[in-house]
Amino acid sequence: MSLATVGNKATDEQSLGELLTDVRKNIQLIENHDARISQEYKGLIIDTTISLERLSVLVATLHLFSNNETIDDVSTETIKFMLVNAFQGFVHQQHYDFENRKAHVLAAKEYFKDFHHLCQLYGLAEKTNFDANRMTNPVQESNRMEKIQKYQDKKRLETLLEEMENRTHVEEEVQREIYLSLVKLWVMKCEENCTISTVMKPFILVKSELQKRVFGAGYPSLPTMTLDEFYDEEMVRMAAEAERQLNEPKPVEPEDPDEETEESLGKARAWDEWKDTHRRGEGNRHNRS
Repeated sequence: MSLATVGNKATDEQSLGELLTDVRKNIQLIENHDARISQEYKGLIIDTTISLERLSVLVATLHLFSNNETIDDVSTETIKFMLVNAFQGFVHQQHYDFENRKAHVLAAKEYFKDFHHLCQLYGLAEKTNFDANRMTNPVQESNRMEKIQKYQDKKRLETLLEEMENRTHVEEEVQREIYLSLVKLWVMKCEENCTISTVMKPFILVKSELQKRVFGAGYPSLPTMTLDEFYDEEMVRMAAEAERQLNEPKPVEPEDPDEETEESLGKARAWDEWKDTHRRGEGNRHNRS
């Protein structure tokens, strides 16, 4: 499938491709940045997020991908747009907004899972259970060897990809292999980042109502919500938790035996007055003279 038009505004592969190329450069800068509280880093995150939002809306509007296709049906220049959700997941994962870290981590995971699901549809990724609980599934020796193998495969793919991209001129067949290798590389990164320790009900997290309609139609078995809806739900949940804690009966603290009360003060004053008007030993039946 090739890129088409959005409304009355023509959108060609070159302009979208350039936008994605700029995003890739920013992704590399973000990945290698060593000052994550700097204004430069924050600017990179913001600019990349805006560009990815634009790309995401266009990819959804143009219906570039379909679950009725195979990867052979996808044009060479379209393959690279499979990476949009992977990049969105990465940017959320690397976000500078530490106060909302949990929300960004959850959003990153959902973007990664959506990207991985798309790759599964086209046979570029194997079905993976990202909700497997590490606490009930301890790492076995076979799993360790598998992780080592995947790490080695990833390094070989990175070397091959770098070699192909450094060529001065590439034919379409090689260019297609570059894009497919890049997608497979991000599948590996996605699988590394999506293993979690708790089970969550799966859903598709999208950035806009338009994407919600598009992806909701594509994956009817999974609930779909926008980021705004996700954040709203989180705020409602947090408010409910705060109200519950506020309305909980406070535990009654035991009385301090050393704490003076009105009754104890009254008894002390009465005793002092009695001592002032009676001699020592008076009233003691065992101390008679």
